[in-house]
Amino acid sequence: MNKTLLSIILIILISCATEESFQRTIPTYLKSNTSDIYHGKEVKDTFRPLENMKDSLILHWYKNEAAYAQNILQNISGRELFQAETNAAHVEISQFTFTNNDHYYYLKKDASETVAKLYCRYKIEGEEILIFDPETYKNQSENNYYINYFNPSWNNAKIVISLSKDDQEISELIVLDAKTKKKYPQVITNAWPAALGGIRWLADDSGFFYEHIPHTNSDDENYLKNIQTVLYKIGSNPKRLNVYFSKENNPEINMNSGDFPEVILQNQSDKYLFSNVSGASAYYEYYYTAYDNLYNKKITWKPLFKQEDKIPFFSVDQDDLYFITAREASNFKICKTSLKNPDVRNPEILVAEDPKATISDFVITKQGLFFVKTKNGVSSKLYRLQSGEIEEIPIPKPAGAIYLLSKGADFDDLWIEISGWTTNEVRYKYNSEENTFTEESLYPEKTNTNYDNIVVEELEVPSHDGTLIPLSLIYHKDIQKNGNNHVLMRGYGTYAFSLTPEVDAMMMQWIDKGGIYAVTHVRGGGEKGDTWHKAGFKKTKPNTWKDFIACTEYLIEQKYTNASKIAAWSSSAGGILIGRAITERPDLYAAAIIRVGKLNTLRSENTPNGLNGIKEYGTVKDAKEFEYLLEMDAYHHVEDNEKYPALLLTAGMNDTRVPAWQPGKFAARMIQASNSNKPILFNVNFNSGHGFDASTEKRQTELQDILSFAFWQTGHEKFTLKKETQP
Repeated sequence: MNKTLLSIILIILISCATEESFQRTIPTYLKSNTSDIYHGKEVKDTFRPLENMKDSLILHWYKNEAAYAQNILQNISGRELFQAETNAAHVEISQFTFTNNDHYYYLKKDASETVAKLYCRYKIEGEEILIFDPETYKNQSENNYYINYFNPSWNNAKIVISLSKDDQEISELIVLDAKTKKKYPQVITNAWPAALGGIRWLADDSGFFYEHIPHTNSDDENYLKNIQTVLYKIGSNPKRLNVYFSKENNPEINMNSGDFPEVILQNQSDKYLFSNVSGASAYYEYYYTAYDNLYNKKITWKPLFKQEDKIPFFSVDQDDLYFITAREASNFKICKTSLKNPDVRNPEILVAEDPKATISDFVITKQGLFFVKTKNGVSSKLYRLQSGEIEEIPIPKPAGAIYLLSKGADFDDLWIEISGWTTNEVRYKYNSEENTFTEESLYPEKTNTNYDNIVVEELEVPSHDGTLIPLSLIYHKDIQKNGNNHVLMRGYGTYAFSLTPEVDAMMMQWIDKGGIYAVTHVRGGGEKGDTWHKAGFKKTKPNTWKDFIACTEYLIEQKYTNASKIAAWSSSAGGILIGRAITERPDLYAAAIIRVGKLNTLRSENTPNGLNGIKEYGTVKDAKEFEYLLEMDAYHHVEDNEKYPALLLTAGMNDTRVPAWQPGKFAARMIQASNSNKPILFNVNFNSGHGFDASTEKRQTELQDILSFAFWQTGHEKFTLKKETQP
């Protein structure tokens, strides 16, 4: 089949895509008789050919699906309403960090810019100085480069900047002299600091650790495997790798080819180096050695703690290790042990577990140990432990989430960042002597922001087994419980990640058009501690989507809405949640939006990052875990002649986390199976990845696509498909 014939097919399909008919047929070349035998069980995989995205015919199908989807999405009337709001003049600040000598670094982008630039100022009141504009990097190239990570050295001597091309996460590193802003001539390639632990500077600012990706070609069978921690010295040849920690270099440590090895120096004054074997897990195995051993020919890494010790993070002060653990404390406790003879199984308990709230963060300063307790993932309070006494510290405003920032145990400085469903993130610096907070915003808060008319309800809904599931509802105060409101439901439920309160453009614009925004804190997330995560993990993963379904039924029963008004959405690993919710209960949803979603878990190990995901999902090599993976696989739960909701799927061709064929196979299966006569759209972006570094234009378009599609499919009168829609 040639390009011309495919284009004709596309024209026919699009011209038929009126509000009366969205039925389509699948080309026969997408199908095969492929099946796999897992532990004696045959599983058919009809659309396996879609995994071969280098095949020209298959690639044309992806392109045609993208054109089909974009044609429809761009012809939904009313989408421009969102554009007007998101183009309002404002400044975006991200990745705020600081050095030990009070230089503040951050990315800033105003409404007229497409990419963020790196700025610096000395102290909060200092003059803002432009450090680096990514548009000047290889500006003769057709590619677009974005700063996806940066890290100044401890004493502000140098800065590492990571630049990604066209939303590809694997990036290039450059080093700048902080005073002159001159770039060192060496360029480090094959790096992924935005995902793999970042850059860790040596104490004297002479070099840093980073993770090197040996194979970056996605067609290579070793892609993203056997990653190495490299020690790079400033000015040296980056091609001469000084491999410091890796599977090959450290055979005494049990690593598999999909693990992420890391070496860490937490603070400039630390006496110890730490290493870990990390990945898609809430907990890692850690090792340590004296910092004085840095340049030993062979380092003997001593075990510090194991994955089963359930320690997500720790802090160091001289010879003392402070850590939080979920071992025998699902909501976490804060403990202490000596690094001279560490024993994390029998530590000194500094802060005991609270059965009603999780310990979500802690830092150490000269003024004591500060920590945060969070209830249900949506209500946080600040405390200090000093001289054995715990006191709650009043904060400037109620907080849905609190994040702590400090320079470490050698400094007095403490910052807190507060956010909420109706509270823009604000950072404050704490004065321990006066017990006061001073706002340290880098730019004025929007004067036209008014959330007084927004209602927030924090509920708990019984799930299928009686477990109470936190549900956050955000809507305008004039909303009536008449069973007829548009609802956009969000969930995630993986990796112990919590959906914490924040002001979000999508949420606010949905509310502004009369909708209810519902956030479900389902099991598999971290909202209620380690037990909550494990209750939506591998064997118990069905709780994740059953919790979501229970929240949906509650909203209908309580007259907030009805099934024809509900759109469900999530992204990435949240595709498991939404995919299985709509395949188990398609009658509950008018539409589903899944952004770069994981939808074919049975084939996860065949993705670039698949070996790492075994920790969270399981492996098909194990008979029991195969059954778990099959149960959470949305693609394999699509049934013929079922009335499925309208569907908007997205994918990025440069995505290293969820390859485009995962949502692609699900889209093809849905087109084949659904008889609801609702649109099944598969929008593929050929110049993007997982979406972390999307330009303003891309994010703007995606926001319009999602919201206009959701309102259109839930029957909002302002959002309809133009009758004259043509390719």
